[in-house]
Amino acid sequence: MLSFTGCAHNLTSNEAEELQQMRYDVNHWKEKDIDGEEKRRQGGCPMTPRETALLLKALGFPSTTNIYIVAGETYGNGSMKALYDEFENIFTHSTLATEEELETFENYQNRLAALDYIVALESDVFVYTYDGNMAKAVQGHRRFEGFRKTINPDRQNLVKLIDNLDQGQISWKKFVSKVKRLHADRQGAPYPRESGDFPKLEENFYANPLPGCICERHRSLNMHES
Repeated sequence: MLSFTGCAHNLTSNEAEELQQMRYDVNHWKEKDIDGEEKRRQGGCPMTPRETALLLKALGFPSTTNIYIVAGETYGNGSMKALYDEFENIFTHSTLATEEELETFENYQNRLAALDYIVALESDVFVYTYDGNMAKAVQGHRRFEGFRKTINPDRQNLVKLIDNLDQGQISWKKFVSKVKRLHADRQGAPYPRESGDFPKLEENFYANPLPGCICERHRSLNMHES
């Protein structure tokens, strides 16, 4: 996935070249030349492990927080170190389940994805670092299940704050204050799906089924209760 986004922030030049080559090797992929840094500034890149660690720390999650990663192996040599340095309890299905328990999932990536989906759905808090198809589905499902806490990172403004922090333009205290204010209303509370001039510009239905499925469900429940 990372190869096709064109994003290579915090990767080595060799790793960035390898990702670019992967993209060029796929003939049907139309977008070949991508300015990864500009895309990151626009909020179009998946958050790196370091960016994720800074977000979670600024939002007040303690270092003992149990974190379950719903994704495949993270690309980049040592790229996860920044996250491990801040949070000690990081898990995946491979670290929580035994080899015997995972035998039935072997060679069935869709089954592993379903397992990760269930954990994400049932988690106390769901934080997604990129709005791919699975993240959209989990968001919508958690809304349908009572608007469970789901943090939607403002990637565009977050990376600006991180760059300002790295350049010494703001203090850690100021960074924390700005991050908290930025995400105060991005934690899964109900709001009507945003419309667009045409369907492609409308907010994804699976990510936010309100109104639509949710109001119909509530109406049905009220009818049964009466």
